Amino acid sequence: MNHLSAQTIQHLMRKHHKTIRGIAQEWNLTLKRVRYVRLHGVEGEVFVMDWLEILTGDPGPMPSWASRRD
Repeated sequence: MNHLSAQTIQHLMRKHHKTIRGIAQEWNLTLKRVRYVRLHGVEGEVFVMDWLEILTGDPGPMPSWASRRD
């Protein structure tokens, strides 16, 4: 998944009883950043994974590139 829309983020915040202030405090983010993501969504596989964990508490599956050992 490469994109989370603003509508999806708002839905997940409601479903999991997350507030802007609560997310900012728990994850050491600024209120401005949380509001921006809530309004515009987020793009990029790593950012999507981070925000899904922030919103649901589930880190999800490990991406294939993270498990490679060189």
